[in-house]
Amino acid sequence: MARPKRRGSNNSLEVSVYKLHKGQEEIAEDDARFRVVMCGRRFGKTALGITLACKAAIDGQPVGWFAPGYKYALEAWRELVQRLGPVTQRVSEQEKRLELITGGVIEVWTLDTQDPARGRKYALVVIDEAGIVRELTETWQAAIRPTLVDLGGRALILGTPKGRRHGFIQMFNRGNLEEEPDWQSFRASTLDNPWIPPEEIEAARKELPADVFAQEFEGIPLDDGVNPFGLDAIRGSVQEMDEEPDEPVVWGVDLARAQDFTVAIGMDAWRRVVKLERWQAPWSVTRDRVKELIGDTPAVVDSTGVGDAIVSDLQEAGCMVTGFTFSRPSKLRLMQRLVAAFQAEELALPDEAWLVAELESFEFTYTATGVRYEAPRGLHDDGVMALGLALHGWDRVQGVPPEEIQLTDTFGDDLGVAQSLDSSLDLTRTPGDYTQQLPLSGW
Repeated sequence: MARPKRRGSNNSLEVSVYKLHKGQEEIAEDDARFRVVMCGRRFGKTALGITLACKAAIDGQPVGWFAPGYKYALEAWRELVQRLGPVTQRVSEQEKRLELITGGVIEVWTLDTQDPARGRKYALVVIDEAGIVRELTETWQAAIRPTLVDLGGRALILGTPKGRRHGFIQMFNRGNLEEEPDWQSFRASTLDNPWIPPEEIEAARKELPADVFAQEFEGIPLDDGVNPFGLDAIRGSVQEMDEEPDEPVVWGVDLARAQDFTVAIGMDAWRRVVKLERWQAPWSVTRDRVKELIGDTPAVVDSTGVGDAIVSDLQEAGCMVTGFTFSRPSKLRLMQRLVAAFQAEELALPDEAWLVAELESFEFTYTATGVRYEAPRGLHDDGVMALGLALHGWDRVQGVPPEEIQLTDTFGDDLGVAQSLDSSLDLTRTPGDYTQQLPLSGW
């Protein structure tokens, strides 16, 4: 509890702040002017920032809170208003400004606006979620750092990293240099928070690729930031294809919705993408085109929404088609498998610019409900999904070599494919021989 006194009064008021754990206390008590905290999710970085902001304002100091966007700013604002209610003299919702009876002030800013905090003077600034602030270095130099000049103010820079090429990494590195005595850096893991149940952390460890877990929970930045596949892995998979490529042994088809594209990817017995089609057309045209493309080759087709009717039509026409319904769990597992394939260098892709661009721009974000894989706003991921469906089909009906059989078990039948590998398959053959062993029914 912080107990500020009213001006000219012996009465005291209580303000509830967070009880800091040992890792947070170490950062809070450090006397460096500029403290950079690179940490895993749920370490308690925002709670640390809220606590120090409240204490500074209660001591009569002006405080600036900076967040990457409106959503983050609003969350902090609401908590500050609630906690400082007993000592608040004036609240401006429009300006996001709190004036306290102690003379302290807190102002909350978003960094997606032009010239935030122009002309302000702060004794403390907090930059929350610094790892996702666009052009952080430039924003710090042009907008935030000048607010600390008049009062010799301090800064607390908090974030989970998003790759090694971000300005947040540059600021973190300053804290490790002897020639920067005003700066101090701290790396903290989610595991350092004693109030997070260990089973939750272990569940995340099992759910995420190892390097993603390292970034999101241990605060160790990925080389490729928010791209789950790895840019080097994507580019390494691009190969020159034969002029007369092998025929596909399985297709993956992602059906278009709204402004997206239908994408059909044919994969051969060696997990090479040997056929690639992309188009926009009415559903009736798309159905007929998919039927013509896949012929009598097994296919995994997006059956989400309207796609269910197309899958039914294709099945009635005698095509070996299995529907795949996209949901959060099914998409998660599909993408995890694709991530593993890229990291293991299992795939070969044609040098098709739009497909490579989709893969390179694809992102993951980790939220309170788990990891989410998607294209950035305004971009497409139809090719990524089709590639995932083709690989999933390959795993399920292509004769998977013995050392890879466990992968099919991992992803289970909840992904919409009920047909298991045929027990009669001769797994002593090479992958190229399996085309003759494909089950003719059960799709």
